[in-house]
Amino acid sequence: MGSNLLEKLQQSAKTTKNIKKHNLNENSNFNTLTNEEIALVLALRAKKLRILDNKKQTDFSKEAELSSPTTYSNFEQKGTVSFLNFIKIMRNFGRLHELDLLLKPTISQEINKPNKDKKRVS
Repeated sequence: MGSNLLEKLQQSAKTTKNIKKHNLNENSNFNTLTNEEIALVLALRAKKLRILDNKKQTDFSKEAELSSPTTYSNFEQKGTVSFLNFIKIMRNFGRLHELDLLLKPTISQEINKPNKDKKRVS
């Protein structure tokens, strides 16, 4: 009886996840999404760009110098890829400039920085 309940809970969680996934689109706002959902939105955006470039997954994967076509296919389907492979994907799309903007200090952080030579927090 306990395993039947567990199976029902697992199925319910899977159904909820699939419903959420189907409600996502490439314009979904990151502020309201989970980490997994953000990864899926990025994958949707990548898929759209690849299709706009009129490229097959296998051709794109080869051009991006990914280890296998499955690496890119998994990214588009599940939103999972290593960070190094994500960089390769961004490079192949010609979008490295977007990564260059990530994690730079804001203007207010630069202005309010107490010690510019400090390398770590004590």
